Amino acid sequence: MRKISLIVLFIYILSLSSCAVKKGVVARKTSVAPGSRVVVIANHPNNIKNVIIARFMNKNYSVKAFNASDLYTIEDVYDIKDYKKVAYMQPLKNDNMVSFEKAVENIYKLHIYNYELSKAEAISDMRTKYGAQYLILMELKDWQKVSWARAIDLTNMEVIWVENYPAQYKDTLETVVDHFIVSMSK
Repeated sequence: MRKISLIVLFIYILSLSSCAVKKGVVARKTSVAPGSRVVVIANHPNNIKNVIIARFMNKNYSVKAFNASDLYTIEDVYDIKDYKKVAYMQPLKNDNMVSFEKAVENIYKLHIYNYELSKAEAISDMRTKYGAQYLILMELKDWQKVSWARAIDLTNMEVIWVENYPAQYKDTLETVVDHFIVSMSK
């Protein structure tokens, strides 16, 4: 009986040690020191954005005003995204349809190209017009579980810091943001 109990205990301990644990991921090339001029973008309601900005300001970062709603994503463009594939009813021998297909395809490609140009211009404006040194992107949608943040050096568009942070038991929104600020400033 004792032998069976020891075997069961050993298997139980082995199974506990093999369970997956949430692990954070951090990569850092350089730090973002307090006093740096940053643009913080977080796709959240204004009350959460204000918490994020206040935490950066309290840590002596110069937070630049930037309206992130000007940066739309390709998912926001339903009307053009729907035209990636076009269906129409015409006889098989209709030469006008070939030119119509090419026109629709060109419109779609131009829109995608213009989206990339708009994004590049907006990021360039952050550096030139607003004088920002770094762009900080944060996602705190599921901050009780896991959050992520990135820092981009606007002089060379290089990602200089990235972190996935699994929330701890006693974490609040403020402590998660503070964790990111401390991590990027090391």
